[in-house]
Amino acid sequence: MSKRITTRWFIGAWIVAVLAGIVMGVIARKAQGSGPPPGLMVAYLVAVAAGLVMLVMWIGALIKLGQQHAWGWFAFMLLVYVLTLGVLGIIPMLAYALAGPEDRVEVVTRPTTT
Repeated sequence: MSKRITTRWFIGAWIVAVLAGIVMGVIARKAQGSGPPPGLMVAYLVAVAAGLVMLVMWIGALIKLGQQHAWGWFAFMLLVYVLTLGVLGIIPMLAYALAGPEDRVEVVTRPTTT
């Protein structure tokens, strides 16, 4: 998975999760005293789906960094994400998007025989 795809999907899913959290807060506040409205469950499911997308993209970024032998970036992404339980996962992913190692394309040429 390329750096561009990984970071864009992660940041997009993070934005969706934040918006779903805001919607959940607004719906829950307006529904005080009554049972949980159905919109609350929809917003919750959207937030969970966005969280799963973020997790998959984070794992993809770690795999890519391991393949590139960028162990400093690997450790940074792993430690910040794990130590903050993913809450501040946007920070290492933004840093990776802005300053992380670029994708390397390895080209293998086959020698011709005469």
